[in-house]
Amino acid sequence: MNPLITACNNFLKDPGFEYAFCGGHALDIYLKRTMRPHGDIDISVYQQDRDKIISFMQSRDWTVYEAMGGGMVHLINNTADQKQIKRNIFCVRDGCPFFHVEFAEDNMYHCEIGHMEQKELDYIEFLFNNRIENEFIYARNGAIRRKLSQAILCEDDIAYLAPELVLLYKSTDLSRKENCQDFDIVTPYLSDESREWLRNALQTEFPDGHDWLARLV
Repeated sequence: MNPLITACNNFLKDPGFEYAFCGGHALDIYLKRTMRPHGDIDISVYQQDRDKIISFMQSRDWTVYEAMGGGMVHLINNTADQKQIKRNIFCVRDGCPFFHVEFAEDNMYHCEIGHMEQKELDYIEFLFNNRIENEFIYARNGAIRRKLSQAILCEDDIAYLAPELVLLYKSTDLSRKENCQDFDIVTPYLSDESREWLRNALQTEFPDGHDWLARLV
């Protein structure tokens, strides 16, 4: 197991909120090997735990910013002062080499996140999702859902988002060659049921068609 994944899991496993690795690290956990270098750690959490997560990270001396779009972030000094424009927050420790901000005004900053492999546990991006009873809801289309028991998997006590869900999120940006590479590497290892779920989800999200659909038949 990637030591960075283990370190992050040990850091997060006791605060009292549910979480799952997502993005490229989730695919690595599923395949039980590292496919390629990854830029950062992405963690899927639930919207209902947002304030708890922010307070926990701040109590451990992490700086917390919320994404605003357009390369802007808002510094969260306390949970009562949030914009909640986007579904992700960036948590950073002093010295993180690839996260850079420049003050604009009123706790607003211009933000640039460099493209380099994360080596230390000095950055975590939390992405907030919703669930209803026993279903995980795809954030970009509420009509797409997955049973929690199938959406969140576990390997060596490390929870991670199922690969078909990770690929669905990646399907929205085929201009990133990493997303296409991940699809090529992972899909041969999907179960028939997971492939069918991903195909149906892509058809729902992209009714006019998607490049990956023909390759999932």
